[in-house]
Amino acid sequence: MVEKIIDLSVKNRFIVIFITLLLAFGSIYAIKNTSLDAIPDLSANQVIIEVEWSNQSAKTIEEQISYPLISNLMSLPKIETIRAMSSFSTSMIYVIFKDGVDLYDARSRILEQLSTLQGTFPTLAKVKLGPDASGVGWAYEYALKSKNRSLDELRTLQDYFYKFALLGVDGVSEVASVGGYVRNYEITLNQDRLIQYDLDIEEIKDAITKNNNDSGARVILENGYEQIISARAYLKSKKDIENITIKTQNNIPLKIKDIAEVNLTSNDRRGVAELNGEGEVVGGIVVTRYGVDVHSVIKNVKAKLHSLNIDDVEIVEVYDRTSLIDAAIDTLKRTLIEESIIVMLIVAIFLFHFRSALIIIITLPLTVMISFLLMKIFNIGSNIMSLGGIAIAIGAMVDATIVMVENAHKHLQGKENITKEERIEIILSSAKQVGRPIFFALLLVVVSFLPIFALSGQEGKLFSPLAFTKTFAMLCGAILSITLVPILMIYFIKGKIIQEDKNILNSFFIKIYSPILRLSLKLKYLVVTIFFIIIISALYTYSKQKWEFMPTLNEATFMYMPVTPYGIGADLAKQLAQKTNMVIKSFPEVQNTFAKAGRAATATDPAPLAMIETIITFKPQSQWREGMTYKKLIDEMDKKLQIPGLINTWTYPIKGRIDMLLTGIRTPLGIKLYGKDLEVLQEESSKIENILKKYEGSMSVSADKINQGYYLNIKIDDEAISRYNISKNTILETLSIGVGAVQLTLFLDNLERYPISLRYESKDREDIRALENLQIKTNLGFKPLKTFATLSYEESPSIIQSEKALKVAYVYISPKSDFSIQQYKDDANKLLKDLKLPDGYYFEWSGQSEFLQQAMSKLSFIIPIVLMFIFILIYMALKNLKYTLIIFCTLPFALSGGVFYIEYLGFNISIAVIVGFMALLGVAAETSIVMMLYLDEAYKNIKEKTNIALKEAIYHGAVLRLRPKLMTLFAILGGLIPIMYINSIGSEVMQRVAAPMIGGMLSSTILTLIIIPAIFYLVILKKDKIID
Repeated sequence: MVEKIIDLSVKNRFIVIFITLLLAFGSIYAIKNTSLDAIPDLSANQVIIEVEWSNQSAKTIEEQISYPLISNLMSLPKIETIRAMSSFSTSMIYVIFKDGVDLYDARSRILEQLSTLQGTFPTLAKVKLGPDASGVGWAYEYALKSKNRSLDELRTLQDYFYKFALLGVDGVSEVASVGGYVRNYEITLNQDRLIQYDLDIEEIKDAITKNNNDSGARVILENGYEQIISARAYLKSKKDIENITIKTQNNIPLKIKDIAEVNLTSNDRRGVAELNGEGEVVGGIVVTRYGVDVHSVIKNVKAKLHSLNIDDVEIVEVYDRTSLIDAAIDTLKRTLIEESIIVMLIVAIFLFHFRSALIIIITLPLTVMISFLLMKIFNIGSNIMSLGGIAIAIGAMVDATIVMVENAHKHLQGKENITKEERIEIILSSAKQVGRPIFFALLLVVVSFLPIFALSGQEGKLFSPLAFTKTFAMLCGAILSITLVPILMIYFIKGKIIQEDKNILNSFFIKIYSPILRLSLKLKYLVVTIFFIIIISALYTYSKQKWEFMPTLNEATFMYMPVTPYGIGADLAKQLAQKTNMVIKSFPEVQNTFAKAGRAATATDPAPLAMIETIITFKPQSQWREGMTYKKLIDEMDKKLQIPGLINTWTYPIKGRIDMLLTGIRTPLGIKLYGKDLEVLQEESSKIENILKKYEGSMSVSADKINQGYYLNIKIDDEAISRYNISKNTILETLSIGVGAVQLTLFLDNLERYPISLRYESKDREDIRALENLQIKTNLGFKPLKTFATLSYEESPSIIQSEKALKVAYVYISPKSDFSIQQYKDDANKLLKDLKLPDGYYFEWSGQSEFLQQAMSKLSFIIPIVLMFIFILIYMALKNLKYTLIIFCTLPFALSGGVFYIEYLGFNISIAVIVGFMALLGVAAETSIVMMLYLDEAYKNIKEKTNIALKEAIYHGAVLRLRPKLMTLFAILGGLIPIMYINSIGSEVMQRVAAPMIGGMLSSTILTLIIIPAIFYLVILKKDKIID
């Protein structure tokens, strides 16, 4: 079949060239229009349900809304898990669907389920869907600061000017505001006046709501024209509110201003923003839509912000993912160019024929370009992983072309006086000779990558772009090698072809290789013994390796997330944020440090006030102190930030959000403790914290302080209220309106909307004694609240977290950098084995360990199947069971070099390293197949089967394979070594993919050139019973 394709291509060469040019132009378009991001979107398919119920405790929201909702939603198909976080006034319910579920289909299913539940929720509770945002959609953040404008003016500008302008940018799902003050028209009631005029708080509420409305009354016709009737009764000013009449006594109206003051104040704050330790600012967070091109969205957002000029308002960019994207993509583009140049030079030097090298120079960029076209067709964006797939394939993708061109050289050398037709015939026959092995070699490389396609979850999303692009590159390389390359060989391989042994470089390597090969054939048993010793030592080294899910990807922006005491208020949160920012900003490398305490106004942010998230951006590294690195900076900052009451944890913006969304754990590792009673969970999680804090591998361990919320409980006495003939609702309404300042209606100021609320003066509600004397209207006059209720302080949860309909407590763990996740987990399990949990309670590891476990269980299932496929493909290429067994059984030796190199570099075994080994497996098998074909061909040409003749045949067969093997080796190493020297974004992952391939290519070379000939010699000796 391959032979026919070569024939057809040569016969229709102009059609092949025309199609190639079309694909090249299509590829240029694809390169320009491929979406850009730093890493693939690893977030889960999640839909957020946001619950707002003003002034309600976490317990009330959990019992009345969160739990009923979760138990109802659990019946939806393809759900991975449901996580809820109930806190004061709000609850966030995260419905996480399995991979492959369409996000918009999932949203519509949840909407259907919510519609059936409408009417079952409390009247004032609002239940709504969160934005259709990506889990890592926080792509751009900015702060507004001004010398002369107040924080409430800045917040108004953010909410009604900047926010709406940015929402119009295509790809923006939401713009969340944080910090500053939201204006509120507060009617401050004088309690003594209420008693004097015998007024109930309900009467005042009714008066306000009934005096703030517009209405219409259809139309009237005058002179044939319609006049639309519009009655305008909205409140227009503070004076309008003051002049609302509550009731009339003796024709004298009693107005709001007679019993209260109207003040322009602010809503209670659940979020604070601080910049550089200089004081509070107002922040904006741009949340991108699911599946958009993040780079172009941010670019358009920045252009829009640049056009929104307001005097005395400065926009400070505090987080911009495009800098990370640009750095990552530029690094890999530069690496791709370097690799391509190195590969072309290697080919030119080995062949010593410029026109032949031109074939590689043309096909290599073409292969890369067509890979981009396939990326566009399959909707794979440009990121570290997808470009990394092409980068690690650079050497291997031209391997097929190298074999083709080198084989043509072998057949043409020494044949100078031949006709054009004869030359074409020789080129064609040489191409056909290696066509089949090339085809099966491609299949081997593709099949060796099958386990990567089988991965799902976070690891699948991370590595599938790499697997796709490497497969595309190999596929393009192979197709071009049997279609375009034979045509290019006819056009370019002309003139004098230097004999292989006349080339200085080739003759140098042959001189080195010949004695080594002859010695290995002489000491064949020693070679086999060394072979087994190396495999055993590689297995031993591998067994001692530490494991981790993924190396941490340096995002060049830090995220500082200290664990603070639960229950802190906005003022204390602001002080802590300012204090930590001042310390961080004192480092000369820091550009900006932006702290957010509490939550932004978005369903994608569930943070309580106790959670501080500080984004730290840096100046260019050229401006850093001598010898300073990211790791040293974290260590220095951590030492300086030893503030009493704070436990430091460090992560990166994208990684932190992914970890929190996928597992609920914001640190690399964590423990989830499940049960029913929150107090028991608190007790047991504290025990785990104390045990693990003593372990040497712990950098920080912190258990959720579940019961660190402080409540003033009001317990109503049924007997007392029945004596005064009032309902519980009378007391509850007085509290929620008069103390809680619940929103009654809205004040419309053009496009702006501000809440109007009622509240008692602060002296009547500032402490427990004031509340005990709060006056409640009864039929027997006004009575203090203590007549009907007892008031007491209590510690209770300020946040209730649940998962899979069970309460859950988290223990956050940050292991020291020289301890792998797997090692830490294994040692910690030994420490925790004596911990006896009560019945109905259990714990499980989460964070990276959860992903590692899932990935390893999938790989342990699929790798044996893949090995079976590799065996079948080797057999199909060789059609000889003995030869197939030789190659298959010697493959572990090819991997041994990778194991030793990983150990030398100090890398842990991770999914990235396994991907490198998978890539190596295909290339090692392919080179061994070609060596076996040469050896077999040489063996078949022996006229008389003697020991000397056999040795000579093996010698000639192996030396024939030397040049293509060395060309492949140097081309692949030339393509991989630049990756080991890049030191910017994404290098951590790419180096772990490249390292096993570099080490493995060296051991694969020894295998192909020395061990396989020696084993082949032994097998033939036994088979033909030749006396040694």
